[in-house]
Parts: sequence; structure tokens; C-alpha cells
Amino acid sequence: MKMRWLTVIGMTAALGFAAERRSVFPPGIKPAGPYSPGVLQGEYVYVSGQGPRDANGKFGDTPEANMRQALRNIRSIVEAAGLTMEHIVFAHVYLHSSVPQSEMEKVWKETFPANPPKRLLFSAHRMPLDIPVEINAIAVRDLTKKKQASKMLLPDQNDKPGCRKASGGILCTASPATAGASVEEQTKLTFEQLGALLEKAGYTLADTVATNVQLDSVDDFAKMNSVYGTFFTKDSPPTRTTIAPKAPVASREATTGQYPPLVRISLLAVK
Repeated sequence: MKMRWLTVIGMTAALGFAAERRSVFPPGIKPAGPYSPGVLQGEYVYVSGQGPRDANGKFGDTPEANMRQALRNIRSIVEAAGLTMEHIVFAHVYLHSSVPQSEMEKVWKETFPANPPKRLLFSAHRMPLDIPVEINAIAVRDLTKKKQASKMLLPDQNDKPGCRKASGGILCTASPATAGASVEEQTKLTFEQLGALLEKAGYTLADTVATNVQLDSVDDFAKMNSVYGTFFTKDSPPTRTTIAPKAPVASREATTGQYPPLVRISLLAVK
């Protein structure tokens, strides 16, 4: 009987660990929209895209200083979740043209001198608040599983429309190419498409742990936020990275009945 109770307790603890989800809010970081700085879900911590603003809202004076501060902001989130930078297994780095890649590489190697996380590098035309660098990440809670966890992925600007399986969950992307004229309309329709894609795969938007929002223009950031926030609960919204990958379209007028896509959203959902 005692052995049975121990088995039940062990199974319950394991299930509770797998199902655990909470937002991570370190001191000094205030999100610029309806998203969580970090989300702890099961065995992983997902980190929103972090720029180089310090606790006083100021940027660094050099590309190197901005890289260091962006990584400090990442550190504050993973440490608030009880982890260290060593626990990071995957990251995206988004750079504006004003940041030399050599400066980024220098700081990256200093931050991760041994066994660095897997990383993808992207260029960005603009980012919210005109930050020159944005970095997001995934960290694994159990260091003994770091090698296995390196297969984890985050949604990015190169994801194709539709869904595909990812380690631990599913990646889905949508963009309403024939949608309405406004960013608000397109954001709403994009989430409706994502909801339908997720439902077909056995998930819901509530399972989302990370999103990647690609805007035609960062000037539409507030308009997108006004709709984005209505699709997630306020207690634990997913993490988010927001960028404008390219220069804005020359015209937003409809051509042959179609408006240009002004928003594109990719997400990672896990259970």
C-alpha cells in the first residue's frame, strides 16, 4: 500500500510539473504590450523579445552596450524563473543595420563562453520604440536535458502559412492577404485563422506560449496591440517578439480587390 501511495504521489508531481504555467515578471521590466516577459510552461521558460532599454527606459551609447543590456534583460527573466543563462537552449537575435554583427558576436561569446545555445540571426527594418536589437529565448529547467532541448524552436518571420509539428508542440502562421484595409481588421482575421488552424490540430489559442508578430510598419504597434490583447487572458498571456522585417509597402490601397498584408503572426502552442 505504501509503495502504491509513493507511486501515485510521484506521478502526480510529474504531471503537475508538466502542466504548470505562469507568467514571469522580473523587477524593472514593464512590457510594452499585452504579453508576458516570460512564461514558465512545464519544463521550459519562454522569454519575450528583449531590447536594450534599462530600468530607467534608456538605451546604451554604443551597439556593444545595447547588446549587453538586451542580454541583461534576458538574464533578469530567466533568473526570475529560478534559472541561469546556462539554461538557455535556443534564441533569436534581431538586428537593425546600425548594429554590426561583429559587435553582437563579441558580446554573445562573452555571455556564453561555453556550450552556447542554438541561435538564429535575423535582420529587422524597425522594431518597437526603434530599438536596435531584440533577443528572445527558450530555457530548459533541467540542465541534464539541455542537449535534447536544443531541438526546441520559436516562431519566426520565415515560417510558412499553416502549421507544422515542433518539439513539444506546434508552430502555426497566418496572414490574411485579402483582408480589410486596417491593421485592426487584419489582426483580428489573422487570429481567427490561427484559432481555426490550432483547433484542427487539437490545440487552442490558450495553449500559445510564444508569438512572433511581423508588422508592415512599427507605427501600427498600438493599433495591433488593441486587438491582440483581446485574444489572450490577462493573467498569463504568451511571450511575444514584434518586428517590422522590411520597409513598409508603398501603398495600402487595394489592388484588384486585395489589400496588402499589414500583419503576419506566427505562434508556438504547447500542452
